[in-house]
Amino acid sequence: MFANFRAFLGSRLVARLTTILVAMIFFVPNHSWADDCKRTPNILILFDASGYMREKDHYQAFLKQMGFFEKAIPLTADGFFNIGLRHYGLKVGMGCDNTESILAIQPWDPERFMNSFPRSVSYGTSSLGAGLRAAGDEIAGFPGKTMIVVVGGGIESCKTDPIKITEQICANNPDVEIHTFQIGGSQDGAFYLRGIAQKGRGTYHSYGELSSAASWHSWMKQFWVQPCRPVAAPPPVTGTAPSSVNALTFDFNSFSVRSTDPVADASNLAIMEAVVAMLRQNPSSRVNLHGFSDGKGKPEYNLNLSRKRAEAVARHLTSVYGIPVSRMRVVPHGAASSGALRPVEDRMGRRVEFEVVR
Repeated sequence: MFANFRAFLGSRLVARLTTILVAMIFFVPNHSWADDCKRTPNILILFDASGYMREKDHYQAFLKQMGFFEKAIPLTADGFFNIGLRHYGLKVGMGCDNTESILAIQPWDPERFMNSFPRSVSYGTSSLGAGLRAAGDEIAGFPGKTMIVVVGGGIESCKTDPIKITEQICANNPDVEIHTFQIGGSQDGAFYLRGIAQKGRGTYHSYGELSSAASWHSWMKQFWVQPCRPVAAPPPVTGTAPSSVNALTFDFNSFSVRSTDPVADASNLAIMEAVVAMLRQNPSSRVNLHGFSDGKGKPEYNLNLSRKRAEAVARHLTSVYGIPVSRMRVVPHGAASSGALRPVEDRMGRRVEFEVVR
């Protein structure tokens, strides 16, 4: 009897230890992702506080974006990031040296971060180049990966070339990425901010592309938490049917490349970034945009909708990334056939596939 009791205790002990072990595996915080390869530990926000930001409530739009940014960070960072703030253009009379650090790079503190932004802006000079150069100096001593996030109009009022300055920063700091977010619709600003992002190994976004905490969160997860994980690029296609592994998907009855579903929206943006990177790496290549619908409705309607979807992707690639129209061809298919590639599902039926032709 005593032996049986000891056996019983042993089995209970083993079971208890097993339960504790499982709990440790699943519930003890796992910080293995926090190495430099999977995380960008230092972030410097360089923001525009110049006279341009007084126009058309640009600065209010900027503060709204930073509110989304502040809400998204706790979901992404979990307290592991260092954040700093630098402005350009706030002080009237400083001319082309108009830049200042207002929050040194330090552990994330949401209250301090939001309170550091001035609540109004001046008629100061848009000295983007000076701001970039000073930001490069500011992050030079930080070990590991560091990111400069430029948010503003992108206007340069001084005799500097922000794109060349970016090239110099990245040559001196191989672990730096520079991402840009445009406020307002200035063509000159878009030119500079796109060029900065390209030279800075980063991404360019216009104001409307990240317009919620969820979209900022998706962007942060992709570029801050796991920057070493490459975005899978659509492979070149040799057959007559394009690959649908990396296809943009659309909301019901919509031909907007932006989705109300945050997951689908983030996926669409990442896929377009990958396609753009491939086109830029292969200047002689072109892309066929194959549009499909889910088949709900008359054939004429489905064909027209599939064309509008492919045309919307072409417009986005041109307006946001500068891909020439001559490198793209729209191919409308109408309703996706259940016999091709995969059975049609609602969302996968509403898609645009990329066929890269080299």
